[in-house]
Amino acid sequence: MAANLSIRQRFQAWQAIVGISICAYLLLGAMTHTLRLYHWFLLLLIPAAWFAAERGRRFFIEWMPLFAFWLGYDRLRLLQPYLLERVSVAPAYQFEIMLFGWLFNSVAPPHAARLWLATHAGEWFAVIISAAAQVIYFSHIFLFPCLMLYWWLRSAFFKENRATFTRHLVAFTILNISAILCYVILPVAPPWWVSLYGVAQPTAELVAQTNMTQAMDGALVQRMIGTAATWFGAVPSLHGAYPVLLWLLARREGGRLFLTLLALYGAMMWAATVVLNQHYLIDLLAGAGFALAAYLLGARLQDKLFPMLDKESPTGE
Repeated sequence: MAANLSIRQRFQAWQAIVGISICAYLLLGAMTHTLRLYHWFLLLLIPAAWFAAERGRRFFIEWMPLFAFWLGYDRLRLLQPYLLERVSVAPAYQFEIMLFGWLFNSVAPPHAARLWLATHAGEWFAVIISAAAQVIYFSHIFLFPCLMLYWWLRSAFFKENRATFTRHLVAFTILNISAILCYVILPVAPPWWVSLYGVAQPTAELVAQTNMTQAMDGALVQRMIGTAATWFGAVPSLHGAYPVLLWLLARREGGRLFLTLLALYGAMMWAATVVLNQHYLIDLLAGAGFALAAYLLGARLQDKLFPMLDKESPTGE
């Protein structure tokens, strides 16, 4: 009887939700033939949730907005075929030329960078620039989750650090939701699409025959974009938005050195996206605008959006 009571106490509704959600997600991927090898690692979350103590429960609940975004973004691959006829191609390209074409004789900056790398292909300095740009571009995937995990771990043990985690969670949730809505409502083609097909409207045939090696430099980026959930989420650029939002949020408690490093990282990220032909400068500026809006709105809505995060103690006691 004591054993049954212990099992009932251990098993909670949130654990069932985690398990069912992961299984449903994998089933959807299998049924739509969009399952990737890395998706199977989600199964590790089921035993993690089962054996999680109170802090584990809080982790799953408080990270739910971020998990929802990551999984929701990945499912955009199911919507892309239905959005092709609405993809905006020419306006973004023309706007880029109008604002920044003067820098490179009426050539869009990412196209100029692509042409320069192609001209100097195989030369040591071009190889170093391409490799460095890829590393910086990929860091976007790991840096933010690592920072969030660091802040969450501190908040789980030190109450005074909790505001840092919740402040970032609210602001990035607003930014992520806004970006997803833009990608669905008004998909925009990246500069590499124009490099391949000019301002031609995307079609299923063009998508199927796309050769990433002709669109951008760097084997890692070519592989990443080739398997990306959506090719037409150029505006706003989250690669441009994340460093800006991190810098804005860090102003409250970050030291001068940390703010300087964040600004330097943001500048390198913006440069990397242009060098790799992934974003126009206007995409990055749009991302910065979305980041500013998320920062201002998050400051107003932090206590209202996720009141449970601040009202409960960090240890759940």
